[in-house]
Amino acid sequence: MARPKTDPHLNLRGESVLRTLIETYLEEGEPVGSRLLAKRYPEPLSSATIRNVLSDLEDESMVAQPHTSAGRIPTERAYRYYLDRWMTSRPLGPELEGRLSSTLEGLDTDPEAWARHASRTLAEVMGGVCVALPLPLTQSRLVRLEFIPVPPGRLVAVWVGSLGEVEHRLMENPWNHSEAVLTELGNYATAHFSGLTLGEMRSRLLEALRAGVQEGESIRGRLQELAARWPEGSHETDPPVLVSGLGRLGELPEFEDLPRFRDLVAAFEEHGRLAKLLNAFAGRASEDVQFLLGTENPYFETWPLATAVRTVALGPSGFVTFALVGPLRMDYGRVMGGLQWWSRQVQRRRGQA
Repeated sequence: MARPKTDPHLNLRGESVLRTLIETYLEEGEPVGSRLLAKRYPEPLSSATIRNVLSDLEDESMVAQPHTSAGRIPTERAYRYYLDRWMTSRPLGPELEGRLSSTLEGLDTDPEAWARHASRTLAEVMGGVCVALPLPLTQSRLVRLEFIPVPPGRLVAVWVGSLGEVEHRLMENPWNHSEAVLTELGNYATAHFSGLTLGEMRSRLLEALRAGVQEGESIRGRLQELAARWPEGSHETDPPVLVSGLGRLGELPEFEDLPRFRDLVAAFEEHGRLAKLLNAFAGRASEDVQFLLGTENPYFETWPLATAVRTVALGPSGFVTFALVGPLRMDYGRVMGGLQWWSRQVQRRRGQA
């Protein structure tokens, strides 16, 4: 069903019935009939009234009926309405928090090994599939660049990136550029290369010089010299995408159909697609958990999936973006609360390192 472009027009009773239906479906996992809905609704309603409200909700594409004799289930549009208006994060409780705390082990050693361990644990504790992508700082996108002279004959390059990171790199300054020149170079780079990775900025500078661009050629040349000397880490190739917990989706009623589940497994094996997904939403997910529902996810838009994305910073090692993927019938409050608590623990641990 195509998602309508306009906002739904629901009165207070329609909203209340919709919320009751969604929360009942999330709990029961079965289409919700009018009898069960009447029991769960906080005030008495006649069967005729419930049927009329459900008919209005169906007209607004908020509920669907899988079979003629079945109850109703929420649509993707209804879940988005629910998330935007009523969903609140819920704490996990001591037992599950204790299980998630085990992901802090190894945080200060090998980022990729830690991401693999954390991905498996998140999949086990939160349910669904967990996909992780370690992001070295060489993939960070420029927000602001500054150069600060440090006598004698050196400078500090300050890279402020799109994921909120601030990286300092000590570099040689054999040209003895003055503070004024370094400030001009930083301002020029910020104005002209915002949104580029360091590699893309280098490439753009080199192309401009080879093309004989005259405007700002002196500044470009100096920037190119600095970029060429920027210290790099050991990340020569794209990091691997890590997938954990895929088999658990096959246990859910939404994916009981074996051919459909096989198609889903094949989709998760397309690591290039997964990497694009995580890269596309890494920036927004560095602020808080981001939910993508069904067609909102451009990389899995044909699947009835919900994706919760969160990016955590690992200091000089870079970042890891995690995506927890499950059916649209996801316990959103629990997932939100769990990922928020866990990411705070990771950042607190990093702050103590």
